[in-house]
Amino acid sequence: MTIMSNTLDNAGMRPGSARLRNVALSTGSVLLLAVLLLGLFGRLMSYGLRRDEMLFAPPASYLPEWKLYADVFYNHLPYSAWVFHGIHALVPEIGVIGAGRIGVFLAWTILIATVGWLCQRISGCRLLSAFWIVAFLACDPLLQQTGMAATNNFLPLPFAMLGLGLFVSEILDGRPRVLALLVSGICLSVAAGLKANAVAFIPPVAIATFLLPRSMTLSTRLLRVVGPVALGGIVGAIPLFWYLLSDPALFLAHVLEFHTGPHVAYWEANAGTEPGLALGLGAKVRLAYETWLNGVPLIMTLVVLSGLLVGMRRADGAGTRPGAERPAMAVVLAALMLSGALSFIPTPGFPQYYVQPFVCLPLLSALAFRQSSPAWLGGVLSIFVAGLLVALIISLPRLGAGLVEVQRPDRFASARVDQGGMALARAIADQGSPAGPVATFMPVYPLAAGLDVYPEFATGPFAYRVAPFTDLELAARYRIAGPDDLPVLFDDNPPAAFLIGYDPEAEGPMRDWAISAGYREVPVSGLDNRYGRGVVLVRPGGEAP
Repeated sequence: MTIMSNTLDNAGMRPGSARLRNVALSTGSVLLLAVLLLGLFGRLMSYGLRRDEMLFAPPASYLPEWKLYADVFYNHLPYSAWVFHGIHALVPEIGVIGAGRIGVFLAWTILIATVGWLCQRISGCRLLSAFWIVAFLACDPLLQQTGMAATNNFLPLPFAMLGLGLFVSEILDGRPRVLALLVSGICLSVAAGLKANAVAFIPPVAIATFLLPRSMTLSTRLLRVVGPVALGGIVGAIPLFWYLLSDPALFLAHVLEFHTGPHVAYWEANAGTEPGLALGLGAKVRLAYETWLNGVPLIMTLVVLSGLLVGMRRADGAGTRPGAERPAMAVVLAALMLSGALSFIPTPGFPQYYVQPFVCLPLLSALAFRQSSPAWLGGVLSIFVAGLLVALIISLPRLGAGLVEVQRPDRFASARVDQGGMALARAIADQGSPAGPVATFMPVYPLAAGLDVYPEFATGPFAYRVAPFTDLELAARYRIAGPDDLPVLFDDNPPAAFLIGYDPEAEGPMRDWAISAGYREVPVSGLDNRYGRGVVLVRPGGEAP
């Protein structure tokens, strides 16, 4: 397809002037992108520690010595744990939180590259690609905990985008490449292995393999479309199959029964601790509205709708294969609706559950642009420019602050955790405390210093707090300890120290046991975070509790 934006931009210009202008624009775009990514990196690395990271980041340190599900409670699919562990194994000096945050930043770079490449490939419009790159970098929900903390919330997005986008782009010309479709299937499976709700992108593609491209015979379709996508999906899901087949009851107890049982029961009993908690459908709808139609997401929606409206006025002969875009758009729309519907299933609802549909918007926009008549494109290009400028303005405060923070690596969240962990290790050593694990709901601090933690608390407070709401049969499949289990746990294996101060109510039984056992508070700096000021209780050397 002709690069319509270039045609419009360069109309009436001499060839030499047009080339110079294109070089200048390309150079400026690359520099702007580099600055935005640097600001994103600074924001991500300096973003305050989040409690959810206590579940997702520690596997970087304790794998493979401890096994997910069998040795440690872990209520999500396993891919993100192994991603963070792989990064930590390659660069151990960046620490537990550092490995997780770097993993999320790598996912950001893959997503940005994928958005730009797919939009350019489908639409042929560099301005459209630039808009979507900036829109994602400025997207409000992604610049909060969803895309800043070391969790699995952001990781599926680039793989879902690449899997869906590759399939759509390959069916447009009627001659899909087997290797590209194989990669598409792998990416879709990997996305689902990173976060369960990314499974929403699989059914639309799976169904479309039997229908598109329309011109193929059944035998050719099975060999060149259905087969490669299915094989790629199987390859990408091999680790999931391994976990599932190794112990189906154990695996499902963690990733399914937890979320439909004790997790819901806990939040129903503690709804007052989280203002605005989305437990019912009405609250979930409000949360979805705030996520999808506020700030930059509203601009993204406007660009998509304007493209679709202009695409409806398509002139005959527009596009490389007349009519090929609309079946492709149907696939993307199906993925958009299904991912949006699945966002409402988890209870309670949190903002990170509603970001999956964002990956469909650039593809819809690119397909709509591709099928539009040049006569109608002027107005759409103006909307792209306006949206691009507004998104840049909106992104300035956050990414600008990130540019400042990137100059102070000692203030990165990973650096602060590492410093606090080392201070904790020194305090334990100075007191001559006997060897033993550190009891805490903030395991990243002792793990950062190479100290031992209890498997029961290796995922922070998430297992501990649901223990009273977990029936005995289900609890038998978890490695957990509730408030009533602490005396036995600590008597059998006394802690070298306690690190508390972040959740006084939940930590109360820990403090009571420590004081009754003669543990003494010692001052340790560097353990403060948004949840409180860390308090260290150490067992004096040579004393048995």
